[in-house]
Amino acid sequence: MNLKAFFAFLSFFLFFPQISPHFWQQKPKKLVMINPDGDVKKVGRKLVEMYERGVTLQFAEQLQKALQAKYNCSVVLTRSTGEVVLPLQNASFSNRSSADFYLSLHVYRQEEPKPKLHLYHLVFNPMVDLAQNGINLLAFIPLYQAHFKNIKQTLSYAKNIKNVLNDDVYKNKLDFYGPFGIPFKPLVGILAPAVAIEVGICQDNYWKHLVDPIVEALKYLDEA
Repeated sequence: MNLKAFFAFLSFFLFFPQISPHFWQQKPKKLVMINPDGDVKKVGRKLVEMYERGVTLQFAEQLQKALQAKYNCSVVLTRSTGEVVLPLQNASFSNRSSADFYLSLHVYRQEEPKPKLHLYHLVFNPMVDLAQNGINLLAFIPLYQAHFKNIKQTLSYAKNIKNVLNDDVYKNKLDFYGPFGIPFKPLVGILAPAVAIEVGICQDNYWKHLVDPIVEALKYLDEA
């Protein structure tokens, strides 16, 4: 190291002592990926006046803003208006981005005014899948075993979400069901801890009542 470089290095720590040592200990932001079901070709289920694809996108955009405002995380949506989503495109996007958590959003119409929220995670064979403890990332990973990598953490997140949404605070706002382990196609191929939320609403904009409860339920992402 020449003298000029040495003095520049020394000056950095002499004139900016306030960034050490906590600067180097800052936690990296977690990456949360939200998948609003549907695309330009797949409208999804009919609600009142809108279709599922439009409502899930509005829902996801508000969750994105709320999560980024409250927690130390970055939130990315798997699609925007007018996009076509190819099979397994979202799984590839999530895996290449090394997402820390994946949330898939789904909405259907119901007659009852009180929203119903169902929580799912991916399981094909409970006896086999739930016995897994990670996978060897250096080996070839079959598509239908990708969820093995973080299945324990997925179950932990699902349990925490259940605990929050089953609390007395939210019992008047929604009915919670789950978590259910099922072969849920939108979660296939995703390495990150991944869950799906399916919401039953009687009006197109009733998803707005669920933004705050879901953001609160995901507080464990910030603590992990």
